[in-house]
Amino acid sequence: MNSDFEKRLQEMPLREIPGLWKDRIMAAAQPQPAWWQEWLWPNPRAWAGLAAAWAIILLLHITAPGESGAAGTGSSASWQNFAFLRQETELIARFSDSEEKRPAASAPPAATKPRSSRRMKQSIG
Repeated sequence: MNSDFEKRLQEMPLREIPGLWKDRIMAAAQPQPAWWQEWLWPNPRAWAGLAAAWAIILLLHITAPGESGAAGTGSSASWQNFAFLRQETELIARFSDSEEKRPAASAPPAATKPRSSRRMKQSIG
């Protein structure tokens, strides 16, 4: 039975696909660009250059000697020391006999500002 059906199909003439259908089918078969390709399309060389620059910065940051970690821990250690000293002076004042020696409640320290050793020359006139 299968062979009869196949023979009849081979004998039938092929019909042409309508032009509109053919255009739609071919358009759907084309590969669609990914969302990131559409987003980067306006200038892909600029994006590639930016990515290369960030890769170099990351590589330099990773391979740099341990300076980046030292800066953060040094400042936190000094704040810890300051808090410890303040607590210690309060304990000494609490256990001392005279009230005159008690230190006044200190205000919280002001935020540290960057300092420069370079002096600016100002001219008047």
